[in-house]
Formats: sequence, C-alpha cells, structure tokens
Amino acid sequence: MPETQKSAWGRMRSGGGARKLVVLSLGGGLAAAVGLAAAVAAAGPSERFLATLLVFGFSFWMPFGALLWLLLVDRDTLTGAPKNVEDSVEFRWSERAAAGVFRDLLLALGVGAAVLSILQITTGLALQWPLSLVLAGVLILAMADFGIRFQLAKRAES
Repeated sequence: MPETQKSAWGRMRSGGGARKLVVLSLGGGLAAAVGLAAAVAAAGPSERFLATLLVFGFSFWMPFGALLWLLLVDRDTLTGAPKNVEDSVEFRWSERAAAGVFRDLLLALGVGAAVLSILQITTGLALQWPLSLVLAGVLILAMADFGIRFQLAKRAES
C-alpha cells in the first residue's frame, strides 16, 4: 500500500487535492457567511442593510471556512497530525479541565437558582437583567474557568 502524501493543508476525505480543499472551504465559508449576513441584515434596519451585510459577511467568512476545512480534511494527510489524538497529554488535560468546569457550573447554577428563588419568594425581587446577558456571563466564566483549569493541569503534569 503506497504511503499517503502529506501536506500542511491536507487532502479531502473524498479524494480531492489540497487546492480543491482550500477552494471549497473558502468558497463554502463565504457562501455560508453571506447567507447568515443576509438573514441578519434583513432583520435589522433597512438603511444599514449593506453595512450589516458586509460586516457580518466578512466577520464570519474565515470562521465558517475553517469549520468547513475541518469537516472536509482527511487527518491522515496532514503533516505533524498525531495518529491518536485521544492518547495525547493535552487531551487528558482538556478532559480534566472540562470535568472541573462541569462540576463548577452545576454547583454555581444550583446555588444561584436556589438563592434567587428564595430571594424572589421572600423579598419579591424581580431581576432587571436580560436572560441573554446572564447566560453570556455564565458562558464567559465557564470559558475562563476551563482555561485556568487547563493551565493548572498542564503545570501539575509538566
């Protein structure tokens, strides 16, 4: 069986080359970004349609392109890609950090829900913050917690 030719960009799972992979990833990412941008621009004020379309389209083009590349690339054709990702030390650090974040979230959300329900019953407290802002704050705290726990696990095993 011949050795698979490896490159920095890899090859497509379906058999296409690196050039086809990059073109499809960037083109598909652009199409997805323009579609999302058009939906957001249509929902907003009509006098800002073009500006919204351009800003959202440009902002989401590369992330969508990277996501498509990730879905289309054959990992075996990438230079320097580990054979079994699950066996790496970084994967173990990530698992430990994720488990810690999950415990922290369960504890914080459980205590927060209990405290808010008691305060609401006893004092008639009405929250004035939008739920989306609260959830964004919880998400940011979880991401920061994960980063800290990952670095602590890395430091402990290094």
